[in-house]
Amino acid sequence: MRQLLKFELYKIYRQKSIYILFGVLMLIISLGLYMDRESEQANYLVYKQWEGEITADKLAYLDKEIIEIEKKMESGIETPQERLLYGISESFAYQLGNAHKHEKRIADLTAIINTDSTSYKERAAELEKNMLSKINMSKFYYDAGPAQIIDMIYTFGFVITAFLIIIGIAPILSNEYSSGMDQFLLSSKYGRSKAITSKIIASVIFTLSVITGWVALNTAVSVYTYGFHGWKAPLQSMFQHYFAPYPITLGEAYPIMISMHLLAALGFTLIVICVSAICKRGLLSLLVSGFIFGVPFAIDVVFEDLENIVWLNKLLKLSIYQCMKVKEQFVDFSTYNVFGFPVLYPVVTVLLSVITAIIFSYLTKWIMKRKQVTI
Repeated sequence: MRQLLKFELYKIYRQKSIYILFGVLMLIISLGLYMDRESEQANYLVYKQWEGEITADKLAYLDKEIIEIEKKMESGIETPQERLLYGISESFAYQLGNAHKHEKRIADLTAIINTDSTSYKERAAELEKNMLSKINMSKFYYDAGPAQIIDMIYTFGFVITAFLIIIGIAPILSNEYSSGMDQFLLSSKYGRSKAITSKIIASVIFTLSVITGWVALNTAVSVYTYGFHGWKAPLQSMFQHYFAPYPITLGEAYPIMISMHLLAALGFTLIVICVSAICKRGLLSLLVSGFIFGVPFAIDVVFEDLENIVWLNKLLKLSIYQCMKVKEQFVDFSTYNVFGFPVLYPVVTVLLSVITAIIFSYLTKWIMKRKQVTI
């Protein structure tokens, strides 16, 4: 089994295309991530003075300063430090405004709980209320570094993972057919099961290495540029997650999101292997795998009013594309009705990713066991 695994890993990692694609994508992303390190460090020295509890004294001081700064901004004579103070003032207003929205929403949910007789709606309202009540927006942190690291998952990271899986794994069984090696595979003394298992394990290792690669690069660039601070900021401090009901910090959100991305990526890996087991041409396997990921991707990009197309929106939310992207699971409060009980959208996608991996793993083995050796 160990020798089989080594051989399968060799066949995957010997493909020059995966290194070229990974290198090009990393180069493009590195250029996009580049920031002036000295400038960012200077900015942090200003922000650091305002980190911590948002107090009445801080607000009063900023209110007074902002009046003068706005006058200078009209003439374009404000200093860089004054621009930073203006940004800090807006961040304070952003967080306090969000806290006010939470209070209002909690009041609305309390009314629903007291009047709604439907068990599911009442339970969902109770769940959302409890989550919102635990969110703390009273502290401010400079979160540029963590925000960039998290943002990478659902802007470029999930695309890198998907592309590399398709390029690296789509031919894993299809090429065996075109080269005639499928006959050896089907009559292997190790047995079909062990041979297929070694391919699955090798593919999983490859997927893990891809994710580890872009995560390591992104983290290194962000930490070098911004430093390793800001992880105590609430998830809602990122504008993409302004309406998220989850009472977690960025430091807690990141490992959760990257783990969810990893599980979904493993699910997609097993889908691609299954497609490769069905298709007898590597190119066809690559196209079909790309279609499975690319169609939901294209729909999400093309249809701007997707929320108005209810059935399509629901279908897209459960696609492997959305599971790998992760972002939508942490945008707002979303649950699924499971026997009258609300199950959070992130929990549903985690279960879906695991079930997908299990089903397609068994399906691939079943397909290969039914194939016959050609005499």
